[in-house]
Amino acid sequence: MPAGASRQAFHEGARENTMSVGELYQLPSDEAETQRLATQHLLWSLMIGGIYPAALSGTIERVLQPTPDNPRPTVLDIGCGSGIWSIEMALKFPQALVIGCDVNAWSGYRNAPANFKFERGDIARGLPSQLCSAQLFDVIHCRCVAQHVADPQTLVAVIAGRLKPGGIVLLADGDWVAFDRHKTPLVPFVFNADLSEEVQRQNRGERSFYAGWLHLLGKITRSRRYKPVDVLLRDSGYFEDIHVKNYFTPINWSGHNIENGDRIGAIMNQNMREFFRNARAAALKNGVTPRMLDIWEEEYLKEFQQCRYNIWHYSWGGKVQ
Repeated sequence: MPAGASRQAFHEGARENTMSVGELYQLPSDEAETQRLATQHLLWSLMIGGIYPAALSGTIERVLQPTPDNPRPTVLDIGCGSGIWSIEMALKFPQALVIGCDVNAWSGYRNAPANFKFERGDIARGLPSQLCSAQLFDVIHCRCVAQHVADPQTLVAVIAGRLKPGGIVLLADGDWVAFDRHKTPLVPFVFNADLSEEVQRQNRGERSFYAGWLHLLGKITRSRRYKPVDVLLRDSGYFEDIHVKNYFTPINWSGHNIENGDRIGAIMNQNMREFFRNARAAALKNGVTPRMLDIWEEEYLKEFQQCRYNIWHYSWGGKVQ
């Protein structure tokens, strides 16, 4: 599909479901959430070994090396948030232009170099026009965004339409499943508005409040059309040499044979505490009672002493030449 056709398909998908990223995501865009996402960026860096997987180092360096035909390589970060990934890429590759795009306008970008720029746009409604008319990109990064747009597959088609042949896509996302210390999925607690809060706590059995919170927020914020990141790339037909890595992250412990496990466990402890607080409003909006939220948070935090894991997914591929 040519770039123009992919943009048309994306706009048609947006008309079919006009829910914006903000409406589907439902988490705040305030300073507390910005700081949590900065912490989450550090988590990703520890998980994958840098600002992209170490296995990609040679490939990224090659495609971002200036040539006579491509004197200033370009990188696009879709859903850049505070710009932390974009800015680190711009610092690492001063010869490249790195553009961050996000639905929110941020007041400023700390330590932003001259080769970083920001373009505002709601990706659920298509890329900003100035990005569609610009030259094609050498690398496109999209992390923790795809599941929060109405049609993730069309988003991938738009990414393909803006990549040069041989360009690299980096597509990553979290998941809404929790695991025990043996990496067995936990059964989530599910809120029932027809029962009293205390009865639900007393009769929960083996159901996990931690897994239940992830399940609830996934139900609220994840597109019904979402597929695993590597499947999205494969199903698009635009990419080759597709890889995926899955990362288990321990919460408040070091995990079993997890590289950087101590630091990851500490960061997850902080990140998931903040995640509950920042997502309370979304839960209330979707019918959870204030009393149930208080019980939920109490039980949720108790599980931080029970050796839990989350899981994250990172996929990449090259655009077919």
